[in-house]
Amino acid sequence: MNGRLGALQLIKTGGLLALVGCLLGLQACHSPRQDAQARLDALTTPEPDALRQRAMRRLALASAYFEQNQSDAAMQEARAALQIDPTYPQAFSLIGLIHQRANASVLAQQSFEHALQLASQPPSTSADLADVQHNYGWFLCQQDRFDMAQTQLMQAIAQPNYRQAGKSWMALGVCQLRAGQKMQARGSFEAALALEPTNPVVRYQLAVLDWQNNDASRAQAMLGALNSSTQASAESLWLGIQLARALAQPQEQRRLTQQLNQSFPNSTQALALAQGKFQDQ
Repeated sequence: MNGRLGALQLIKTGGLLALVGCLLGLQACHSPRQDAQARLDALTTPEPDALRQRAMRRLALASAYFEQNQSDAAMQEARAALQIDPTYPQAFSLIGLIHQRANASVLAQQSFEHALQLASQPPSTSADLADVQHNYGWFLCQQDRFDMAQTQLMQAIAQPNYRQAGKSWMALGVCQLRAGQKMQARGSFEAALALEPTNPVVRYQLAVLDWQNNDASRAQAMLGALNSSTQASAESLWLGIQLARALAQPQEQRRLTQQLNQSFPNSTQALALAQGKFQDQ
């Protein structure tokens, strides 16, 4: 009797009807956990694409390991990123770079190609695709597949919203130099310089091209800002010394000589200087 009264009371209060509706899927069933999540979503902004965000954090760690030449640790973190989000193209691109460093060209090729496939599909953006195309293009250049490399790099540069076009112009210039295309390389380096005026590699490469064209004054003007900065290298200082010598500037030559010997005393350039192996000899 008491059970019947209890059931009738539930019906009157609507509790049993709500329970039946929940079980049949006629209305939503809310657990305390779901209610708490709903309140959290109402008070804060949910993280967009949480899986990709988690994968990005693991890939950032993988990239840091890669930059420190810790390839095994980088590979582990890249794998962890893909376990979170198997469709993350940048993770496969980094794996391609790791294989490239290990001279495993077949595995690198496969990694880059899969990365390109994923980067060409949503939710990847044009900038994501450009990043992969840049890495793949540089890999192809290292394999002396210059035409394919330049195609990938130019496609990367052409992608809208790509913020590292200067880097790709620089890579394209280096690749064109390796292919013996000095005129095209100059154009690429100048495009890179317009986007990144302090890029040390670009300034050095343009100065080398000017020096090879017997234009020491133009080469020195291009190189001067670099050698006066903290980005000066043994190569740029050695070139600066040769330019000062060609332009009969003994004071500048002594200054750069002192800088080279102090900053890079064990470099091959310092040894060449000590032995007087100038380019014009």
